[in-house]
Amino acid sequence: MRCQNLTECFEHIRAYADGEGTGYPLIVNTDNFHDYQEIMQRFKADETKQCIYVSEHTFGNGLPNIQEVLNIIKGDGNYVVSGIAQGLMLQGKDALDAEIDNLIGLPVHDHAIVVLCLCRPFLEKYLNRDIRFENRIILLDGEVTTLPQLRIAKSKEECQGHYNNGIKELLSYLENVSDNEIDRYPTRYVITSFSEPFFKNSMYAVSRSAGIYDSLTKKYSDLAAATGKSLGTDEEWKWLYEKAGKHGTFSDLIRAMFGTASNLSAELEQVYDSADEKLKWLYWLAMKVFGTGTNGYLAEAISNCNTYNELEHHIYQDLLDVPNDDGQFEVYYRERKQLIARLPENLPELNTYCKNVGKHGKDAVYYLTDASEDEEYAFMQTLDHYDWEDDELSRAIDHAFPELALYMKDFVFDPLNTQLSYKDAAFRETLTDYFHHYKSQKVRNRIDPDFLDMVNQFAVERPCEFYKLQPRSSIVSSMDKANTQAYFFDALGVEYLAYIQAKCEEYGLIYDIRIGHCELPSVTVKNKEFQHFFDTKDIAELDELKHHSQVYDYQTCAYPIHVFRELEIIDRELRRIRSQLIQNTVGKAVILSDHGASRLAVIYQHDSGSNLELEEKGIHSGRCCPCEEDPGISQAVYEDGYAVLANYERFKGSRKANLEVHGGATLEEVVVPVIILSLKPDNVVYSFINPVIKFKLGQASTIELYSNAPMQNPRLEVEGTFYTGQFQKDKQHALFTLTEQKKVRDYSATIYEGNANTGVVLSFRIERNTKTRDLFG
Repeated sequence: MRCQNLTECFEHIRAYADGEGTGYPLIVNTDNFHDYQEIMQRFKADETKQCIYVSEHTFGNGLPNIQEVLNIIKGDGNYVVSGIAQGLMLQGKDALDAEIDNLIGLPVHDHAIVVLCLCRPFLEKYLNRDIRFENRIILLDGEVTTLPQLRIAKSKEECQGHYNNGIKELLSYLENVSDNEIDRYPTRYVITSFSEPFFKNSMYAVSRSAGIYDSLTKKYSDLAAATGKSLGTDEEWKWLYEKAGKHGTFSDLIRAMFGTASNLSAELEQVYDSADEKLKWLYWLAMKVFGTGTNGYLAEAISNCNTYNELEHHIYQDLLDVPNDDGQFEVYYRERKQLIARLPENLPELNTYCKNVGKHGKDAVYYLTDASEDEEYAFMQTLDHYDWEDDELSRAIDHAFPELALYMKDFVFDPLNTQLSYKDAAFRETLTDYFHHYKSQKVRNRIDPDFLDMVNQFAVERPCEFYKLQPRSSIVSSMDKANTQAYFFDALGVEYLAYIQAKCEEYGLIYDIRIGHCELPSVTVKNKEFQHFFDTKDIAELDELKHHSQVYDYQTCAYPIHVFRELEIIDRELRRIRSQLIQNTVGKAVILSDHGASRLAVIYQHDSGSNLELEEKGIHSGRCCPCEEDPGISQAVYEDGYAVLANYERFKGSRKANLEVHGGATLEEVVVPVIILSLKPDNVVYSFINPVIKFKLGQASTIELYSNAPMQNPRLEVEGTFYTGQFQKDKQHALFTLTEQKKVRDYSATIYEGNANTGVVLSFRIERNTKTRDLFG
C-alpha cells in the first residue's frame, strides 16, 4: 500500500503490530533519510519491540551477515530491523533485489517490521505483480534523497573529511544519517581493505581516495606546487602526515625538523649521519620544494632524482655530465667535493665514478679530487695514458691536488743553500732543472729520452758531477749543535725540498737548507756518520714505504700513487717537529738524510750489460754490487769495495724493486739535504741598514733590508714597482736595486715575502751624492 505521509504510515504499522500475526514481515520503505529516522525514533521508544541493526551483525571490516539477522526475526518476539538496504546497496542492485524477494516470503513467528530506504523501484515490482503484497509492503511517499558518495581509504591520514573506520562503522553511520548531514557532507570516507573493484556494482558512488598525499597537499599548498604523489610511498606520506601535526605550513614543519628552509644544503651532514631513512626522504623532498640554498650542484643533483635514495648517486655522478669548459663546471666541482666530504663514504659510488671518468679522456684529470685513493689512482692512471706538456701537467695538478702541486714546485739551488766553487756555479742551475724534470717524469710514470741521455752522460763523467757538492759530513761537522734535536729521515731526497719549504711556511717554521752529497754506495749503512755528532730520532717510514710496502708495489700497480703517501709521511713528521719546538723541548731541529731514492731506476727495468751478477737477490735492487776491484764499467763508480751504477740499470740477479731504489749514484740517490728548523719569532722585525740612499748619476740606487728572522723570497713594492732582493751572506740580509726611483725625495716601501704582503711599510730617502770642496785647501 502507499502512504502519503507519516501519520498514515504509522496507522498501518500500528494495525500490523497490534493485530494477529500474518506470518510474514511488514516491509516499510521511505524515500529519504528524514522519514527513515522519524520511523526508527518511534520504534526506539517502543519498549514492546526489539530493534535489530544490521551494523551490529557486521564484523570489523567485513560485509554484514544478513542471514543472521533474518534468523533472529523469524523466532519468537516483535522485531524492527534497520540497515538491510544500506548494507546490500554496497553489493549492488542484484543483491538488494534478491534479498527483498527473500524478505517478502520470509516466515516469521510473531511480528517483524523491516524498515528500508530508497527501495521503491524494487518493491513496486512486487506490488504490481500480486495484489496480496499490499498488506506486506508500505511505500511512504516523500522527496527522494541522494545517497552519500563513498571514498575508500587505507588509513585515516588519507581521509580528507569525515570518515568511518571499517564497514561496520559505515553501516552504523548510514543507519543513523540524516538528509541534512548528507547535504552538508555529501562525501563519506571509509577505511577498508576492500579495493575499489570490489564495489564496482555498488549503488553508492564509490571511488578510491587520492590518498594521504592529497590530504597533505590540501593542507600545504607549498607542498602541492612543487611535488607529485610519485615522490613518496604511501608509508612515507603517512609518516609525513603524522609529523605535520599542527604546523600551519610545510615550511614551518621543515624549519622545525632541519632548522632552516632556505639553506638546506647546510644540513646534509647532519641528516646523512642519521640512520633514519624517512628523515633523509623528507630532507630530499624539502629541497625539491624550497631548493638547496647556496649549493647549485646539489640543486642539479636534486632535479635529476626521482626518489630520495638516488640522491647520493647523483651527487657522486652528475658532474661527469657537465663539460669541463662549461661556465658552471668549476663551481660544481668545488661544491661536489664539499658535499661528498660531508656524506658517509660510499665506495661503490666512488668506484663507479672513477671507472666512468675515463670517458673524458685527457680531461678526466679535471674531474678528480684529492679526497680518496680511488681518485688518486685514476689521476695517476690518466697522467700515464697521455702525453703532457709542462704547462698542461701543472694545470692538471694545480686544479685538484694542492699537496702534489707543492711537491712539483721547483726548489731553486742557490748560492746560499748549495755551496760550490766559482767554476762549478752553473751546476746549481743544472740541479734545479734536473729535479724539475725528475719529478715531472716520476708523476707521469715515464722516462723522457733526452733526460735519459743526460743521466747516462753524468754516469760516464769522471769525477761524477755530484762530487762538486759538499760532503754531508762537512756540513754536519761545522753546524752549531747546541740545543738541537736531530731527526734521521731515512731516504729523504732533495726532490721533496719545495714541498718541505711550503709546509714550513704554512706552519710558521724558519728553515735553513744546505745541500750536500752522501757517500757511495748510497745505502744506509754507509751513510750514518752524522750519528757521531747527534743522538738522532729515527724516522724510517718513508724508506719502509719505498721498499717494503704491503699496499704499493710497482709489479702489481705501475702508477706512482705512492707519492701521495710520501707527502703525508713528510707532512706528519714536520707537524710533530713543530709541536716539539712549540713545547720548547728543543730550541731547533735538524733533519738529516742518509740518501735519496730513484723512481726512474725502477721504471727503466733494464739489466746492466756487465758481467757482474749479484748472488744475494735482495741487495739494494741491484744498484750496487760488491767486488774486490774496479770492474771498469763505464756507467758505474767503484767506491769502498762496490761497483755503483750511476745510470738507471741494475745488476743481473737482483730483486725487482717495490717502488723506489737507492744504492746507486744518480743525482736523486746521492744529493741529500740538511734542514735546520726553528720557530718563526712572534714579532718579525724589518729595517733598512741605511734608510738614506746617496744617488749617483748614471748608477742605480741600492738599499739593504734586514730581518731578525731568515727571509725566503724578500720583495719590495715601491710606487707600484716590485723588486726582488739578493741575499747577502745569509738570509737575514737582502740587497735591492731600485731602477725607477731617481728623484731626490722621501719614499715608502712595502715589504713582501714572496706574494704575501707582510703589512710592513718602511720609509727611505734619496739624496744627491755631492762632493765637499775645500775652499782653503
